[in-house]
Amino acid sequence: MRAGARRSRKQTEIKISLCSRATKDGLGALTSLYDWYAARGRPRPAPFGVLGSLKRVGHQGERVWELRITEPIDLVVPPGLRRRTKAAPAERRSYVHRRQLVERDLAVIGRAAEEMALTLVRDDYPAPEYACLWRQEFLDSERIEIRKLGVIADIDVWNVAGRSPRLFVEVKAQKVPNDGARPAFYLSAGEWRSHGLAAKARVPYQIWLFQYRELRHFTEKPDRIHLIVFEDVSRNWLQPDGYLVTPELAAGTRYPLVTRRG
Repeated sequence: MRAGARRSRKQTEIKISLCSRATKDGLGALTSLYDWYAARGRPRPAPFGVLGSLKRVGHQGERVWELRITEPIDLVVPPGLRRRTKAAPAERRSYVHRRQLVERDLAVIGRAAEEMALTLVRDDYPAPEYACLWRQEFLDSERIEIRKLGVIADIDVWNVAGRSPRLFVEVKAQKVPNDGARPAFYLSAGEWRSHGLAAKARVPYQIWLFQYRELRHFTEKPDRIHLIVFEDVSRNWLQPDGYLVTPELAAGTRYPLVTRRG
């Protein structure tokens, strides 16, 4: 699908200006294209996840962004799309490989990072005034009040007396080659949505990123680990080919754990 598309009957040309790879502003343009294809007064087609590529190409003497949709993410192909071959295209292989990396990282270091974060949160919000709830293998909070908010996070800080959430903490871990490396982590669509829901409820939603060099440092040498706390997440950090967050170094507050726990 090219950035310029022609309507066969009225020959009306619509031009979609897609954003650069550094922003997600082009979602508005894509929404306009979606609305244009949907007939007025009729139910709009249900959205579904797709795989594809976004790159600059030459078109009518100009350099434009081309969004090429390859296939849907789900196993069932929605009506209107071509049948898929058994051999996975490059976009599917890239998608599966990225998910395997994420799942591997979560399985290896996710629990260690979350356990360390829970210890630090309990230092900041001690019992009995607060209850620090680690969700562990669950997506939903054990507090029904938090589940009603629809917020996904690794740790909930519950104000016992006020019977309300005080803080949400989403834990990430990044293996780095040296100290001072630029932060990078994946933020799922559900986590990004939760960030907005928490802001709407006026409850802080923080990202705690643990930068480590060796996995054993979580248990043997925690002073080698740096914690970066992001009080907020900017849409400008999100990459268009996935929810990879690459904030600037100054965007978060960096703590050596020996200082953070002192």
